[in-house]
Amino acid sequence: MKRKLSIEGMKCTHCVGNLTDVLTEDISGVKVLEVNLEGKYAVVDMDDSVDIEQVKALIEDLGFNLISVE
Repeated sequence: MKRKLSIEGMKCTHCVGNLTDVLTEDISGVKVLEVNLEGKYAVVDMDDSVDIEQVKALIEDLGFNLISVE
């Protein structure tokens, strides 16, 4: 399922790379389609079995805030 994650706290391309790496390497069933630094969002394709709370925890461990999931 394609989801848009609104994320606060990304400041540079290094942040984008870290977020992309963590989401794709640490969570099985997540594919990052786009991370937009200026728009403060990521678009991901997630299996139905992915726990959004796990996604939120990993994002927050990087120092970002998951504001909403659409």
